[in-house]
Amino acid sequence: MQAKTKCTVVFLLKGEEICLARKKKSIHHADGTLGISLDKWNGYGGKQEEGETITETAIRELFDESGIKITEKDLEYTGVISFFWPGNTSKDLADMEVYFYFVENYEGTPKEGDEMGPPEFFKMNAIPYDEMMAGDKIFLPKFINSEIVEGAFFFDKNEFVDMSKELNPPPENQSFPMR
Repeated sequence: MQAKTKCTVVFLLKGEEICLARKKKSIHHADGTLGISLDKWNGYGGKQEEGETITETAIRELFDESGIKITEKDLEYTGVISFFWPGNTSKDLADMEVYFYFVENYEGTPKEGDEMGPPEFFKMNAIPYDEMMAGDKIFLPKFINSEIVEGAFFFDKNEFVDMSKELNPPPENQSFPMR
C-alpha cells in the first residue's frame, strides 16, 4: 500500500461568503478515465512538496492558483480528512490526507489561473454542493459551523462509497500543529 499524499485545500472567506473556483485539471484513474475533480467547485490547494510544512504548502498553493498572498497566521485550521480509493492502481491518484483551512485576511483579489477557473463568491446558504466533489456537502458545513473535524471517505473511481462512521472532532487533548 502506498503512502497517503499530503495535500491542502484553502477556502477564502469574505464576510458571509466563500470563494470557490472550478477545477480545470483532473487526476486520471489507471484506466485513463477522468478523476473526480474536473469542473467541480473547490477551494485552492494541492500536494505537499518535499521539505515543506503543510502550512507552507497551503500558502504556496493558494498563491500559485489564485494570486492571493497570506502568511501562516492567516490560516485557520478546520480539519483533516483522508480520501481512499481501494483497489486503485494509478500512480497519479494516490490516497490523500487533506488539511483544510479557512482564510479571512488576505492580500489581493483571487484570479483565474492554469488550474482553477474564474473565482466566484457564494453566500454561505447558497454554496453549490451539487457541483462540488462528493463529500464536500458533508464536511464543509461542519467547517462553516466552526467544527474542527477529522474523518475518512472511500471512493470507487468517482463514486462516493462510504465514510468513517462519523466525522469526529479531534480529542480535546490532541493539538494540531501547523506541520
